[in-house]
Amino acid sequence: MNPILPDSRARSVCLQMIRSFDETGFIDYDGDRTVPSGLLLEPGCGHMFGVLVTYEGTIIKAFSGALNGRWTVPGFAGPTFDEKQYHDVLDRYTPALDELTRRIGGGEALLRREREALSAEAMAELKKTYRFFCFDGKTRSLDEIFPDAPSGTGDCCAPKLLSKAYEMGQRPAYLAEFFYGSGAHPHCSFHAPCDSRCRPILKHIIGLDIVYRDDDIVVIDKPAGLLSIPGIGPEKADCAATRVRRFFSHCIAQPCIHRLDQDTSGLMVLGLTDRAHNALSIDFEKRRVTKEYVALVEGILRDPEGTVNLPIRPDPENRPRQIVDPDRGRPAVTHWKTIRVEKHPGGPQTRLLIKLETGRTHQIRVHMSAGLGHPVVGDRLYGHPGDRLMLHAGHLVFTHPVTGQRMEFVSEPEF
Repeated sequence: MNPILPDSRARSVCLQMIRSFDETGFIDYDGDRTVPSGLLLEPGCGHMFGVLVTYEGTIIKAFSGALNGRWTVPGFAGPTFDEKQYHDVLDRYTPALDELTRRIGGGEALLRREREALSAEAMAELKKTYRFFCFDGKTRSLDEIFPDAPSGTGDCCAPKLLSKAYEMGQRPAYLAEFFYGSGAHPHCSFHAPCDSRCRPILKHIIGLDIVYRDDDIVVIDKPAGLLSIPGIGPEKADCAATRVRRFFSHCIAQPCIHRLDQDTSGLMVLGLTDRAHNALSIDFEKRRVTKEYVALVEGILRDPEGTVNLPIRPDPENRPRQIVDPDRGRPAVTHWKTIRVEKHPGGPQTRLLIKLETGRTHQIRVHMSAGLGHPVVGDRLYGHPGDRLMLHAGHLVFTHPVTGQRMEFVSEPEF
């Protein structure tokens, strides 16, 4: 995944750690010196190490998995699971799993499914022992935020480092990870957190699914249910803009350049500096930005593609609803194309690719409902309530406001 934080100060500490590993011959060189660094140079024994520096100046170190059979080594952030609970689960399940493995090896192949089921049950119990301290002061368990997590999820450096920082009540500022030893990566090479195990949990720990970031902009994948900007009242203060400001200390007061409805998920670009915000705002205003959405709408559309051109304005008597008004509405143009028709228990639904020429509030939702007569599935305002609004901003293309580079991002919907 893309690095979620700058790495400069953390990388300097990492390079110092590497020198100390080499010079002292120990991983815990500033402690009891019980873990020889030479062990990691043996074939396949290398480990990932990481450093996080907080805005308060604290340096936190971590290693992936267990180091020489030890989950806890003084001087390093400990595991994100409760060790006693973790080993209690292992003690309960290991004997039966070992016995099934022995019997399968002895020719009783029919027991494979029984072993697979028992192994899955054990993994589910192990996931309950992992808990992460998060940006909002809450703790979240692995089985809550990533129930289908593969083995080893939560044991990487980044989750340990970020969880430890929030446990200490401090704000992450710099993060870097490197591989030391022999194994899957070159010796002493630097890496960003992985996509498969880290990204699905980091977005819950830090409150942001960061797709890309640099000093000037950040692109996030906003979840459905999160506001883009603060609403009225303290209960609506939590939003994408607030979380970005909290995570990036140099962020301007209002980083939002465009918005997604609270119930819409998908890609947003935010400006961290005035220069970036102003330049991107002009590009959005002049329609130099490509935005495409994926939607599930009710029923089957008659035509394979088309355009809805209906002016929209707010309904002052029923906010936040928008209505079609040919006389007083603002121009709104939506292009759509059928991807496929899908069968669902409640009836057929059509998956659409949607491209906007304009960006009015609730434009897609109004145009699908009033213009096509096929509301977006789960639309509580213009259709029928459901588990969620099936609308996702999945494609975003723009010019970087500082470098001039063409930036393109794709996000697949969860529905």
